[in-house]
Amino acid sequence: MKADGADRAAALAAVAWEPSALGHAMSALTAACGLADGAAPSPGAPPEGDPTAWIEAYAGCMGIEAEAVESSFADLPRAIASLGPAIVRVEQGYLAVTSAGRRGLSVLTPALTPARVPLETVRRALSAHLEDRPASHVDKWLAAARVSPRRAARARAELLAQLVADNPIGGMWLLRPDPGSSFRRQLAMRGVLRRGAVFLAAATAQIALGVLAWWLIGAGALDGAVEPGWLLAWVLLSLSALFVQLFASWAGGLLTIDVAALLKQRLLCGALRMDPGAIRARGSGELLAMVSESEAVETAGLGGALGAVVGLVQLASAAAVLWAGAGGGLHVALLAGWALAVALLARRFARQRAAWTRERFAITSGFVENVVGHRTRVAQEAPHLHHVEEDAVLERYHAASRAMDRVGDLLSSLPARGWLALGLLGLVPAVLGGVGVGPLVVATGGILQAQAAFAALATSLGALLSAAVSWRSIARLFAAAADREPPGIPQAVLGRPATSDVILEARGVTFRYPGERGEPALRDCGLVLSKGDRLLLEGRSGGGKSTLAAVLSGLHAPSSGLVLLRGLDRRTLGGAAWRGRVASAPQFHDNHVLSGTLAFNLLMGRAWPASPEDRREAEVVCRKLGLGPLLDRMPSGLDQVVGETGWQLSHGERSRLFLARALLQRADVVILDESFGALDPLTARECVGAVVERAPALVVIAHP
Repeated sequence: MKADGADRAAALAAVAWEPSALGHAMSALTAACGLADGAAPSPGAPPEGDPTAWIEAYAGCMGIEAEAVESSFADLPRAIASLGPAIVRVEQGYLAVTSAGRRGLSVLTPALTPARVPLETVRRALSAHLEDRPASHVDKWLAAARVSPRRAARARAELLAQLVADNPIGGMWLLRPDPGSSFRRQLAMRGVLRRGAVFLAAATAQIALGVLAWWLIGAGALDGAVEPGWLLAWVLLSLSALFVQLFASWAGGLLTIDVAALLKQRLLCGALRMDPGAIRARGSGELLAMVSESEAVETAGLGGALGAVVGLVQLASAAAVLWAGAGGGLHVALLAGWALAVALLARRFARQRAAWTRERFAITSGFVENVVGHRTRVAQEAPHLHHVEEDAVLERYHAASRAMDRVGDLLSSLPARGWLALGLLGLVPAVLGGVGVGPLVVATGGILQAQAAFAALATSLGALLSAAVSWRSIARLFAAAADREPPGIPQAVLGRPATSDVILEARGVTFRYPGERGEPALRDCGLVLSKGDRLLLEGRSGGGKSTLAAVLSGLHAPSSGLVLLRGLDRRTLGGAAWRGRVASAPQFHDNHVLSGTLAFNLLMGRAWPASPEDRREAEVVCRKLGLGPLLDRMPSGLDQVVGETGWQLSHGERSRLFLARALLQRADVVILDESFGALDPLTARECVGAVVERAPALVVIAHP
């Protein structure tokens, strides 16, 4: 066994990267797997201990994402087999995994050559620290039980697995493209383009087999005798077409799942990256409607696209059959003309659907806003005016619904039935001309096949056009995912901060909100904040205090001027690193208690799930801010669910939660925007003392 261990260690040492070259390994792996267009310069070796934060930060600098993977001992083989691209830490260094499977891992060596490592070798390297400790006890048990050597190896493995089955094992990090990167690249990496080609080939083959099968049986029937061999061929071709159709359905299902997953991820990323001002301008009602539209794109749109592809292939095959039939060119011309008419009808349906969607947006937006402002309306609006606006909106919605339904009914029924009548009329010249039975049968088959194609297209077009209209509503979310904040330079993001006492500095900062004219919100502002400074910023309402706080905390980029954090601007340091070092508690209406545990709301600026040390620190900060009685009242303490669906916090409790959240971020600068306004004087004094004690540098915004 020792020899086996030495062989495994030697095999890993030959393909592992040194810890000091981890940055080069990630850069080479990114380029080899096509995760991003370029690479960032390596910042050197990761720090001692857990390198997760280092790997995630460097991945962000390269424009990709890194996710730490943890598995139980029992599920470790399955977790390893699903890796790639990934970084795996072993005793000999780091493995750059390009792909993985049941037979082993494909890795990129320091010489930039591919190599394969057996799965068991990697599994043993990751779990050795768990297995070695109880292994001696297991060997003693087996010896005492006098287990035969033939069974000892298997019994040993089973016992070890039972002893350490639930122990977590880390040391693995998945690398993946940023959700806002090229969507085509993400589709290619997921294998969607390949599966799409397979689906198209299967659909084409299924239609071709069906046509060939009926041609065989039809040819025999027209000759007046169906040979057993031709009948057997027809049966085999029909069964083959059936199996190919099942395969096409399976491939289409997988294709839909993969595209929907990537699309949902992209839209979620876009929602998180949208400019806060744009979100505020849209309102909660319109945003809720956008969510429902995204569901329509993911479900109806993808299914409709696949159905439309099959319908178009079937229509093309029908045109070929019609060309060989009695109608010839006339039938093909009629088919093309009818397809154009169906396209015009579909265009009209799309317009009606767009009008209906606008009215539905108005209903959803108005409903949400009315629910939120219900108390205000009851208190201040005249009773006879409560439903005037809603009635008008509903009337417009009903009118739009009726118009859309009329066109939708035509789109669902007219294409197939209308073509059947038109196709049969196209046979009249051939019949009057005395054409033979064979060409008439071929033409009739082509007409029926085109009818089936139009029926499939009618079903698919309704869903596809509805999704296209919905797409106009969520296209901004899709595009917003590409608006990545500056990732920063690795040496700045991961390096040591400067030793200067000056932490935050603003020079000649001017800021104007997009689309606004007149005087800018800020003009030629300057500020120097050193370690230990406590700055009180007062001014009239609308004077730009909150705007300055947003600029300093990195939420807004200045229109002109310079903001430096320890001598580095935001583009050099990166947006994520900037926000990690400048903690901000916005005004009450811009700050929120999320539906989740109190611990999550407090520690959302830290790594999650929270460590025991983080939880203890959170409780200490809460008690210093006067939230001790609240923690004592809550049955689950820090694990109590709060928010709209949980424990309801008072105005003052929410304000102190926001203070605690900012302090627990361990930032260099803490910016508090009117955070003490909801507190009584005694509580405010206690909170100010706690904030001054913990904040390295402090900016407090308040009214005079």
